[in-house]
Amino acid sequence: MTLFGYLFWGIIIVAIAFAFFMQKKFGTTAPDKSDSQKLHEEVIRQTHNNDRPKF
Repeated sequence: MTLFGYLFWGIIIVAIAFAFFMQKKFGTTAPDKSDSQKLHEEVIRQTHNNDRPKF
């Protein structure tokens, strides 16, 4: 491999390692929905009608 190949793959490996480290350090958790947010989603689900108009 040439110098550019080593640089390219080195940057890729460092980026993946950095992303893995950041994910472990600041990992995301499941979103917590409030009761009002859950209620609003249920109301929207029950009241909206996405059927196509019948001709």
